[in-house]
Formats: sequence, structure tokens, C-alpha cells
Amino acid sequence: MRGILKSFYSARVIIFLMGVIFGQMEMVFARTLESFRHYFEVKKKQEIFTKESPHFSAQWANPRDALLADALLQYMEAARQELKSSFGMVIDEKKVPVEIYPDLKSFSEVSGLSLARFRATGTIALTLDQRLMILSPRNLTSGYSWAETAVHEYIHYLIREISPDLIPIWLHEGAAQLFQSYPFDRNPQLKPSQWGLFKKRQESGKLLNLRTLQEPFPMRETPEEAELAYIQAFLFVRWLNESCGVVSLIRNIEKLKSVDRGLEACVGKKMSELEKDFIPKIMSQVRIPDGKEIEWFAKDFSNRDPMEQEGVRADQRARNFAQLSTELYRQGRYRAASLEMEKAFAQTPVAPPSWRRHMALSLREAGQGLEAQKVLSQLVNDYPEDAAAWYLLGLEQVARGQWSKAWDKFLKAFYRNPFLDGLENQMDTLKMRQPELKDRYLFKDM
Repeated sequence: MRGILKSFYSARVIIFLMGVIFGQMEMVFARTLESFRHYFEVKKKQEIFTKESPHFSAQWANPRDALLADALLQYMEAARQELKSSFGMVIDEKKVPVEIYPDLKSFSEVSGLSLARFRATGTIALTLDQRLMILSPRNLTSGYSWAETAVHEYIHYLIREISPDLIPIWLHEGAAQLFQSYPFDRNPQLKPSQWGLFKKRQESGKLLNLRTLQEPFPMRETPEEAELAYIQAFLFVRWLNESCGVVSLIRNIEKLKSVDRGLEACVGKKMSELEKDFIPKIMSQVRIPDGKEIEWFAKDFSNRDPMEQEGVRADQRARNFAQLSTELYRQGRYRAASLEMEKAFAQTPVAPPSWRRHMALSLREAGQGLEAQKVLSQLVNDYPEDAAAWYLLGLEQVARGQWSKAWDKFLKAFYRNPFLDGLENQMDTLKMRQPELKDRYLFKDM
């Protein structure tokens, strides 16, 4: 199960300023559910839509979600092909259902997960009855990484094809995070905010023990602690993967019918021994990357949104410069607007994405397209989930006639927020200009 983190650093700022962050996830085991078709066609008297690829079948109920279908199926087929080297024969020829729910109410009623739990955990996806179930990104102002989320759920599906019942939550969730960035990235990394949380808890001696990671993650005492559980599960599974290969571990657990014996075959230690070593010998050896953003997120914000808290504590001059920059931009004084925003940057340790986008727009309008591109490139490096920044980068390359590269930037935005204002029109224009792009939903020129 995957979700948008609701409170670790506040959903409001994560969704509106930072885009979609690595979400909360929880494995929910199979149960008998009402079918997607029965719920919408019989119960709701509503038409459903279906599109298939060789190995996946997508269904949706809101006509607007047709925008996702071709891209989703191409993306999943590419991920499946890349995952075959790890999961092998468990990837068979049967079609895997992918259901796109138009709203939380319908998702709740079909899944059996209460609306209160959806809202408390920020759930956006589930794997139940070997069905991949995702919430339409129309439901979040800034969208979310819906294709990556579908792959995450597909990993849960594949794990359950190997071992339906024996795999513990921490292994399910850690493995899903390890492979969710396929087909394009085989080396997933934590975000600065996640590293910051891990660093803060490590330095304060408040990491979670391995026994705690065997409990449902969203049931932790605080949302911050729930996010920490996902982080530590990922780091632990990455460590195990380096030792014996995580899929081999899963297969051995099923073959030996024992988590203990599977772990012993992998690292020579049973669960009880790993529980003793987990914090002092495994988590303590994790190398935390350097970086001012990680240091910034590692500050103690007392479970409050760091952007909001820092905004309260920040030098008033930074906000004044940013406000002046905005006013100058409205007046058409673009070069002056960029200069004032530079002053705002100098007064704050971590400039919000919205400030950086504003800087790029100011530079672009001032005729400094290359400088704008540099700002945006750094922004998507720091905040790869920022759909608007990818979209603006695409516009820069359209202006240079770099159609294929522009298409790939638009795809980066599309896979985060397909309903971003202006994006669909720009993609349609490129398709008319370069017809060979219309059926390509995989990256080439990144």
C-alpha cells in the first residue's frame, strides 16, 4: 500500500510547495472484494472504460482518466520487462488488473478501507486480491508519481505471487521501495527530507527497532514515526539486497517456510540476532549524504512543517525581497525581479521551490533563457517531484526547437501531474508538430 505522507512536514506544504513526496506504504493482505466493474456498472450505474496491453489491463470510471491509460500501460510493460531479471518465472503471461479510482469514496467502498484510514494515512494505492488499485491523480492539487506508485504496487503483487503469506511488512515495503523506480532507475535514493529525518532520529538515539518494523507502519504513534519506519525498512532491505539479493531472500523464506531460516541463509543470522544488531551495527553504518538541505531537514521542527516553521523564523528580509520580486514581475520589470529574488535566496538556507520557479520565470522573461534553465535544472535535481519545474524546462526546450528533449521533460511533468494547467495542450501541440512522439511515453533523451 502506498500513500501521500499526510503530516510529516505537513500535507499542505508538501502538496502545494514541494509536490509529491515519498509516501506512506503498508502491505494489506488479500481479501475478497467487490469487482471494479460490478461496483461502477451495477451499483453506481456508471460506464467504465478499459484498455489492455499484453500483460496489463487498465480500468477507469471517469472519462478524464483516459489521459493516463496509454502511458500507464507502456510504463508498466517497460517495468515488467526490466523486473524479469530479478523476479524471473513469477512474471507470467496473465494480465494484471490496474484500477484507477475516480475519488476516495469509491476507493474506500471497494477496498473496504475506511475513509478515516485513507485520510489518516494519506493512502493513494493498494494491492488487494492481486489487483493494483490507485487513486486518480486528479484528487491531489499537485498530482503524485502515479506510474511509479503503480510499479510499487506491482512489486507487492509479485512478492505475493512468490509467497502469499510469509513475508513480513518491513520486507514487503522495503522491497517495493527498492524496485519501484524501475524501469528507469535501478539505484533509488531517499529524498533530502527523508535523510534529514533519519539523521535527526539517529543523532537523538530515537531510531525504531526491528521488532517495531514488524508492526503496521501507519499505526505508529506519530506520522513522523510512520515515515521513519518506511525509511528504515528501505535501508535495511537495501543492506540485505547487497548481501544475498532481496528476491532470493523472499524465495528462500517461502521455500524454507520460515523467515528465520531465510534470513540465516542470507546473512548467517536469525531474526532475534538481527534485532540485537539492527540499530548498533546496521543502522549505525548507514552513510548519510552531505548537503545543506539534509542538515536543514535534520533540524528539530517538533513534528511541524519545516517550510512553515522556517518561514516563521526566517529573516523578514528574505520574505520582503521575495514579495518585492513578485511585485516587480507583475510590473513587467523582469530583470529587477530576478535580482530581488537573488537577495531572497541569500537570506535563507533552503529556497522554497515556488521561489525558484519564480526566479526562472523572471530570468526567462528577461531574455536569460540559459540562466533560467540552470535554475530549473537545479530545482528538479533537488525536488524531482516538482511537475511545474519539469514543465517549465520543457517550455525552454520548445523555445529552442529541441522537440524530443522537450517531450521528455513534459513526460517528467506528466508522470507527476498529468492534469497540470497547460501541459496537455503543449503535449498535443508537440504531437502535431512531431507525429512520431504521439505514441512514445518512455524517456529517450534524459
